[in-house]
Amino acid sequence: MSKKIWDITLQDLSAHSVWQFPMWKDDSCDETIIVPANETDALNLNSNIIVKAQFIDAVGFEFVGFINYGLTEIEYSQPCMFVKGEAVNFWFGFSQPSKADLIKLNFPIVATSIPVYDLASKSVNIDGYGYINEDFSTCVIHC
Repeated sequence: MSKKIWDITLQDLSAHSVWQFPMWKDDSCDETIIVPANETDALNLNSNIIVKAQFIDAVGFEFVGFINYGLTEIEYSQPCMFVKGEAVNFWFGFSQPSKADLIKLNFPIVATSIPVYDLASKSVNIDGYGYINEDFSTCVIHC
């Protein structure tokens, strides 16, 4: 089973807690495609994986989503959580998001990966919606 990263659902994360970008094994693969990862692939130091995560907002509400496993800065972990069944992404790269299009959330939010396959839990602090400004600095906005 393969999917585009933006097509991942809560049901997919319930069925498979770890997904991999197969391009780390075969660079001819589309870099937006992910497939469920087995333990060997998940623990390979060269793998590029996403892991199911628990998100807790500033007032204690809990959500489920995923993070890219590895570095914990928002631009690397690119967290995504589900709010009322809809995927909410926090990293916009070079595109400044419009506040009118963003869901109002209670920041800061902490995302912690679910321990699986002997992968240590990683936590990501999300202070708002992030993007790269014209001067190449990282900016965060709230709504």
